[in-house]
Amino acid sequence: MTVIETEVPPTAADIKAEATPEAPIGIEGFAGTFAWVDPRTLVVDPYNHRKPRPSTGEDEAEECDDQEAEDTTEPDADLIASVDGIGVQTPLLLRPQADGETLGIIFGQRRFKAALLAAEKAIAAGRPFRLVPAIVRTDLKGIDDDALTISLIENKHRKAASVRDDIDAVRQLSLMKISKTRKAKHARSLGLTPEQVKAAETADKLSDESLSKALSYDFDFVELADLHEVEDLDHALRWLRSAKHRDLDEGEGQRGNWAHTMQKLRDQKADQAAREQLTEELATAGIPLVERSWNWAKAAARPLTDLTTTDGNLVTPEDHRSCPGHAAFLDRDEPVAVWLCQDWMKCGHKLGPDAPKDAREHKDKEAEKEARRTVIRNNKAWRAARVVRHEFLATLCTRKGDASPASWTLIMSTITGTSYLYEHFVDTGDTTLTATFLRVPDPNEDRNKWTRVSDPFAEVIAKTPASRRWQILLALVCAAHEQQSMGDSVWRGEIGSHTAAWLAFLKAEGYAPSEIEAETLATAEAQAQKRAEALAAAEAEKRAAQDAEPVAA
Repeated sequence: MTVIETEVPPTAADIKAEATPEAPIGIEGFAGTFAWVDPRTLVVDPYNHRKPRPSTGEDEAEECDDQEAEDTTEPDADLIASVDGIGVQTPLLLRPQADGETLGIIFGQRRFKAALLAAEKAIAAGRPFRLVPAIVRTDLKGIDDDALTISLIENKHRKAASVRDDIDAVRQLSLMKISKTRKAKHARSLGLTPEQVKAAETADKLSDESLSKALSYDFDFVELADLHEVEDLDHALRWLRSAKHRDLDEGEGQRGNWAHTMQKLRDQKADQAAREQLTEELATAGIPLVERSWNWAKAAARPLTDLTTTDGNLVTPEDHRSCPGHAAFLDRDEPVAVWLCQDWMKCGHKLGPDAPKDAREHKDKEAEKEARRTVIRNNKAWRAARVVRHEFLATLCTRKGDASPASWTLIMSTITGTSYLYEHFVDTGDTTLTATFLRVPDPNEDRNKWTRVSDPFAEVIAKTPASRRWQILLALVCAAHEQQSMGDSVWRGEIGSHTAAWLAFLKAEGYAPSEIEAETLATAEAQAQKRAEALAAAEAEKRAAQDAEPVAA
């Protein structure tokens, strides 16, 4: 019997299986293991791409490319701070060396050096130190060409995040709902202060152009945030750069010149905004805004202060509104409108008795006005400096540790002395400045002298540790000197001894005086020197007269 074999037709499942290729599988790229390693046991592989470069002098550095002149194997301050705070987070790449025991670094040399510094610091302090994470490439042992190529590739193709990315990341950190302790820890690991982390929220709003220029001047996050506040003033960046240089040159680690410059810029911005608003209001009211004349004696227009009515009465702005010549110009020093008549003769006005009639009288009047403007400018500068000075005093009165020897001397001599200064301050019963310098709400705010709290700082005293109660005394004494010795006009004429002594104390404590304060202190010292010379001359004259008297027989 013959059996005929027939082919069984394939099923649908068989057809689908043959049509579907096997899915690709993942394969390991190299042979290696993860390990935690003591950084003190590591060496730099001889085929590591980064090599230490000898430092060059300034002349040589100018002739070299920046990359060539820089030793790229050393960690910068930010990396050191980061590793010291949270350890190395990205594993190093290592391979066994020729001795079969030592591990050499193919890449991660800067992280290794930062970890080594952190380990040495911890050991010196008697604390445990962190091991570093690493991938050990056993397959690269003795394969120098691969080791060199991998090291080169890792460094060559690395692209740093943009500065804008960095600022945005810090801004996100500042907005996270985490404890102040955790936020401060993260700030330290980034080489920043909590204040700088907070400032990133504002710094991120800077225009790309301003950010680029400011970073080229090494502005930190706080300085970037300050710049954003006054960015729309054309000269802001230039002024702030100069202030930063002055602070660095003084070497006190303070931002005194920066603070004074920022206050000046804030005042200018406020003045500019007020002028813009006033200009808009005048336009809305239909009042022409004209340019100020430098010689009203030659102009058809005159300020109303120079004019009278035909009856000899003063011309008031209210009465002059109906005059066809009614107009205004903006004052040079203050954002206020100065009213004028654009053609006083045609409009039937007369010149007042004090109005300049010719160029000579105009010049004399302008000299008087300029002297007055100088007083206004200096008063304004003095008030601007006060804002910065009070912030300095608040920091001085709330810092940690003990008061400086000079502060203790000030406290004791002011309270125990017989000068009118402290007595008059106490008599005022004013607690505003004391509260300001302690950074607490004023318990007597909105109260009159009849309803004042009798023991205004009882709560502060109760909560302040004994080791820091000097802060309350210093705030009280500082308030006394500020109230009694630093009024708006103390810079004029003969400078009081209390004012001079107070400015000298502030300067010795690290305060950077503003221009007007420095001039006042210099004037006081010159006046004191002149008085001393006059006294010495008088004494010499007295002795000479005594010597000339005949001796009695």
